[in-house]
Amino acid sequence: MTGAPLMYGLELAGPYMTLLVGAGWVLVGWGMFRLHNWARWAAMIASILGIALTIPKVSAAADFRQMIVAGGLNITVRAAVVWYLLQSPAVFESFTKK
Repeated sequence: MTGAPLMYGLELAGPYMTLLVGAGWVLVGWGMFRLHNWARWAAMIASILGIALTIPKVSAAADFRQMIVAGGLNITVRAAVVWYLLQSPAVFESFTKK
């Protein structure tokens, strides 16, 4: 499990941790839909954390091309999300105007 080091044993809690993480993503999605700036930052932080957790997985799988392609695609999509939410002036203005 990719995020196991961050869960400190909570992955053994069964479906409860999955429901908690899912509820967090629903909250972030709702905030993004309503153009809340905190949701934009939460999505960027989650994407950056996902990149940080994918890099060791890709470097450890140097012999398997499929893992490298999947990890590289994962990193590329997450980096594009962060770049879009951070750099695009139209997105920045729509999240900051009230």
